[in-house]
Formats: sequence, C-alpha cells, structure tokens
Amino acid sequence: MDAKFFNSLYEGDSANGVKLGMGLTGGAFWAQVAGCQNLYRGPNADDVDFDTLLVVADIDEESLSVPSFAGHQALSSYVYVLRRVNGCGDEEHTFGAAVKVSFDGQGNLIETGCNDIFALAAKQIQGPKVLLVWYYCPVSQADKCVSFNIYWDNGSGEIDYVNKLAAVDYAGSRYYSFEADVLSEERYQFCIRAESASAQENEHLGTIQIQVRDVAPQGVEISEAKTI
Repeated sequence: MDAKFFNSLYEGDSANGVKLGMGLTGGAFWAQVAGCQNLYRGPNADDVDFDTLLVVADIDEESLSVPSFAGHQALSSYVYVLRRVNGCGDEEHTFGAAVKVSFDGQGNLIETGCNDIFALAAKQIQGPKVLLVWYYCPVSQADKCVSFNIYWDNGSGEIDYVNKLAAVDYAGSRYYSFEADVLSEERYQFCIRAESASAQENEHLGTIQIQVRDVAPQGVEISEAKTI
C-alpha cells in the first residue's frame, strides 16, 4: 500500500481514510475492491499536494467535480492531477492525466482552445545549445491541439511572438522536447504556446530564461597533496 495511506490504518479516522472508506473495513483498503482514482491539486506542476486527497472516485467514473470547500481564487491558476489506485492501495506516480486551469478577475474559468503547457524546463547541452522540455495533457481542453509554437527573444530580452522559432507536432499526452541551434548571446528567453486544429493559438505567457556558457569551467588546480 502507498505510504501516504498508512496513517489511515486505524479505523480510517484520518482525512485520507475517511475519503477512502477505510473506516468501514477497520482500516483496510478493501473498501475499494476494484481500485479508485484520486484527484490532487497544486498551484503549479512542481507543487501539487499529493498527500491530500481532494476527491476520491470509483475507478470507472468518467467525470469529477471539485468540492465546494476547494474554491478557486480570481486571477489564479491551478494544476489538477488524476491518479489511479489499485485494490491493494498501490497508486500510480505519473502525470498521465493532468490539466492546468486559469481564472480571470471575476473568478470565471478562462476558456482557451488548447490547454497551457506546463513543467517547462531548459538546460544547456553540447556546448552553446539549449534543450527545452515540456509536458502537455489534453484533459478538458476546449479544442484539439495540433502543434506547439516555440518563441524566443534571440538574446534581445524581449520575446518575438510574431515570428516563431520552430514548431513541434502534437502526439498525445506526453513530454516534448526541442533543441535550439548554436547560440551566441549570453541569455535567452523562450515561450511555448499550443495551437489548435482551428489554427487558434493560446496566449500562454509563461516563459523560461536560461544563461548560456560558451566556455567550460576552469579546472581545479591542486597545489599540493601528501599522505598523512
């Protein structure tokens, strides 16, 4: 059984145990014979609270509703992750079903053609080159995604959203990557936006900045070494 369910072994009197129905079985996970699916939430992909069960549903449920106590703040964004648990209490540890939602100043859900990408990361590889990696999940998107448009500032400090650097075809819920060509400036900013089948591009404003080093770090000089 997943470690975070252990505190529910005593008649299910913890918050997790109550939601899982473990009090009915004396603390055993057998109340979920066919397994279940758990909903989690966080302000971003790196800070999802996987210790708190927001919603527990039967394994065959096709839709979930966020409970009223977990309200949404205006001008905020949330990442929801759905994970399945088998009848033994073993939970999958993936982002296979995840979605990012945003709300406007009136607290209304911002409907976009495609979901925003998230978990965007960048690192320098093979000298002055940059590898971009991001994740996309189509859960609850308003329109089918067909590609990802990559924009950058070309080292100027201001991203050009008119002339894209490149495009990567959409191929389902997964991680994607793109390798930038050899770069000559010291700092770069990138932004990735999803484009729908109706040629509508979402207006994602999340960017990432990376500093490129074109020389290897200097080696450490050992002045003296002796046996003691």
